[in-house]
Amino acid sequence: MGQRRVVVGVAVAGVAVLMSSLGACSLANQRFTDDAGVDQTIRTVRIATDAGAVTLRTGTSTTVRRTVSYRDDKPGVTHRVEGDALVLGSCPVRHCEVDYEVVVPAGVSISGEVDAGAVDLEGASAVNLRSGAGEVKVRKVSGSVNVVADAGRVDLVGIGGAVAVESQAGAVSVRDVAGDATVRADSGKVEALGIAGKVDARSNAGGVEVRTTKAGEVRAESDSGAITITVPRGSGYRVEAGSDAGHVDNQIGNDTSAAYLVHATTNAGDVVVRFG
Repeated sequence: MGQRRVVVGVAVAGVAVLMSSLGACSLANQRFTDDAGVDQTIRTVRIATDAGAVTLRTGTSTTVRRTVSYRDDKPGVTHRVEGDALVLGSCPVRHCEVDYEVVVPAGVSISGEVDAGAVDLEGASAVNLRSGAGEVKVRKVSGSVNVVADAGRVDLVGIGGAVAVESQAGAVSVRDVAGDATVRADSGKVEALGIAGKVDARSNAGGVEVRTTKAGEVRAESDSGAITITVPRGSGYRVEAGSDAGHVDNQIGNDTSAAYLVHATTNAGDVVVRFG
């Protein structure tokens, strides 16, 4: 019970950070947009922003476009290059917000933290990101993706490696993943669809839907929400399925000698395990 209070507190704190940032930036009454080219070879992007959206796409060269909203002092340059890393920083003055639109060569890795603001990334080699408050979208990544989000929806699509997502407050959707998928949501629905590797998915308050493209282990749990698991034909599965308050529909049987386990349990909600 004590752990539950801590988690909810973190989620509320994340929302408070967002409201504080939005309140500060709403005082801004001046805005400008500028563009900068980066001549150095960039292999990684590091995000370290307090407030503002970050959008990243791939191209033939590295460019940084920013839209700056501020109230009093006009800020100077907010990005820099450290070795082969492009660092996207925050405004050095109060009542200021920077939105970044960045183009980098394909295969660049991305890491860092955004306190408040939407993040939209595409075409990286790997992503390791923490988001305080704001929607996170990640697409077409050749390697692994790791996202920790305090408040905001998380969407991952087209990931070539393993994915790991933790969300305190917000739904999570991961689709078309070539590796394993580990997903945790304290409040919100969890979707893990088109997963080629093992799946471990849990929501404390929301439904869980899993669809795999290859035979493998699947674990799906919810404290409050329905669970639907769809696995491919051609292999037998050991099935552990149960609901404290709901109907269980196991359409694939239970092969006790099978190599792969399907585990699906919820405290409140229906459970369906089926072939697809």
